[in-house]
Amino acid sequence: MPRALLIGYGNTLRGDDALGPMAIERLRSSRSEAELISCHQLGPELAERMAACDLVLFIDATCDGEPGTVHMERLTADAEHSGSLTHHLHPATLLELAHALYGHAPQAMLITGVGSAFENGERISNQACKALDEICRIVPRLLQTFPAM
Repeated sequence: MPRALLIGYGNTLRGDDALGPMAIERLRSSRSEAELISCHQLGPELAERMAACDLVLFIDATCDGEPGTVHMERLTADAEHSGSLTHHLHPATLLELAHALYGHAPQAMLITGVGSAFENGERISNQACKALDEICRIVPRLLQTFPAM
């Protein structure tokens, strides 16, 4: 089975921004062979782990769109999203970095759940809960259908 990496990122103290780490925690109970990482933000140190994988699924929250929905975007390693290695990295920047430093950028998707409450606090909104449930249904199916995605 191809090696897969799931990266859920976001601030667990900012309401719906916790969606990525919460998805990783929920998905830990699945019988997937994927490696799961939960982090506050994407950093360049993830590039080496990504380069060793065939598939990376990034899971994040967004405020863009209809709250409670989930969006999926196929990513490529290209310089369009590549920027400086500062406070916030786009997943495509990490793919480009993995390719440049380690010679391989895996297939990748960004899965975002749309939330509505990003203020201070550890609780997520009902809309984010709905998106979280959908993400946790989608991810195992994506892992099962890879590499035919």
